[in-house]
Amino acid sequence: MQWLADRSITPYMRTRDSIHRKRSPFFGPERFTYEPENNRYICPDGQFLNYGGRVFHNRAFNYIGTRKKCGPYLLRRQCTSAAFRGLNHSPERTSSTTCAGVSQHAGVRQSTAARKKVEALFAELKNQIGLRRLRLRRLRFVREQFFLAAVAQNIKRLVRFLSQPTTPVLTTTS
Repeated sequence: MQWLADRSITPYMRTRDSIHRKRSPFFGPERFTYEPENNRYICPDGQFLNYGGRVFHNRAFNYIGTRKKCGPYLLRRQCTSAAFRGLNHSPERTSSTTCAGVSQHAGVRQSTAARKKVEALFAELKNQIGLRRLRLRRLRFVREQFFLAAVAQNIKRLVRFLSQPTTPVLTTTS
């Protein structure tokens, strides 16, 4: 996301965190306020999540509460199901929030509709025609196998198109 933002390219994609958070019953990171002078987050109930270290696999900073702070917490069922709440903050988060705001743009709906057409064809090749794994090796043979699968897909679409019932044209007599 940051790479696209640095090059002034508008990303028309959903962020990974927005996908998972859609069905989550818990508070999202946007409900927590960051205090830069103390390097900590404040939860909706006013409890502090202090800096807990660095998460190296996704280059994020980890902020955690404690059992003592989160135990008598009134909104705990909306916050976490664990003993205490943890929150990861990524430096690239600003670009992902910008991307989340762009998702309401009219161009996003248009590009998503166009992408669905192409992705549906690839999904059909993979799931129904059996191109999940290639049976041959070398580029020449793989290309041949893919072309045969595409021909089978086009024949299937052609049969479906030609078998549609046609409505008879009524002629009027004068």
